[in-house]
Amino acid sequence: MAVAVEIVKRALLLICLLVSCVLSCRSRPGPVRLVLQPPSTNNYPSYFASWLGFYKEERVDVSISQIAGASKILEAVVGGSADVGGGVYEQTLQMAAEGKSVVAFVSLLKSPNFAIIAAPGIHNWADLRGKTVGVSSVGSPSQFYLTYLLNKERVAGVSTATVGMGATAMAALDHGQVDAAVLFGSAITAYLARKPDAVILADTRTSEGLQNAFQVTDYPASCLLAQRSWLEANPESAKKVTRAVLRAMAWIREHSAEEILARVPSAGDPAAELAAIRLAKPMYSVDGRINKESAEAVRAVVGLKVDVQGTFLNLK
Repeated sequence: MAVAVEIVKRALLLICLLVSCVLSCRSRPGPVRLVLQPPSTNNYPSYFASWLGFYKEERVDVSISQIAGASKILEAVVGGSADVGGGVYEQTLQMAAEGKSVVAFVSLLKSPNFAIIAAPGIHNWADLRGKTVGVSSVGSPSQFYLTYLLNKERVAGVSTATVGMGATAMAALDHGQVDAAVLFGSAITAYLARKPDAVILADTRTSEGLQNAFQVTDYPASCLLAQRSWLEANPESAKKVTRAVLRAMAWIREHSAEEILARVPSAGDPAAELAAIRLAKPMYSVDGRINKESAEAVRAVVGLKVDVQGTFLNLK
């Protein structure tokens, strides 16, 4: 009898241990699959949160994968192969127009951080009539920016060509494949270092330039985005990611460009990257939040008739 009782006790203990293990595994969130474009001033906070150990300190397991191209990032988030993507706010508006709920929950920069640089022979917006301007890809935010500014300047008859970003876009300008191009971040400083006399038709890297282009001082562009269903199912993980990225932005604001660059594993042209960091630092968001007024400014540039209220979420 005693042996039978002992067997029952051990069986019950084993069942309790198994149940406890199952419940623990269910309550422990899995890793957040974060997909980003290669490191640049536009997405540094998302990388720095990893490089500085802030994700770990916030007790959230984040696995980072790299994909080239904002459209590919969005495809990964919508397709479910990624939980969170480093995209641009404009993409949430595009998704809303298609009836899909993709939400921006951390704004990284108060500017899209681009400039439109002209090739030799182009001196002003009017000179672009009948010419070709390079954009990163068809339907990309860079094309939205260009279209908006051409309409604002009342310039028609301009064609666009896909030139990618960075080195490929600069090469297109150098080789006369396009008459102007939309460049981002360090590509701007690298190109201007080689061609200091190049004409800049628009420059959103400063508050003054942003105001001239879009008549606002806060234009949410680079952001972290996710499907609303994922945010609702993983609120604690989303908040921890948010806190880690906000800490990274604070660290960037508090350190010199040289100290920031020293943390970047591979920075390409160091001089160009330093110049890009110095310009980007004042444009990083302080609180990562998006307000309705700035969201409406983006919607006006994109030209979509959607309700912006459901396209962003400010987590605490």
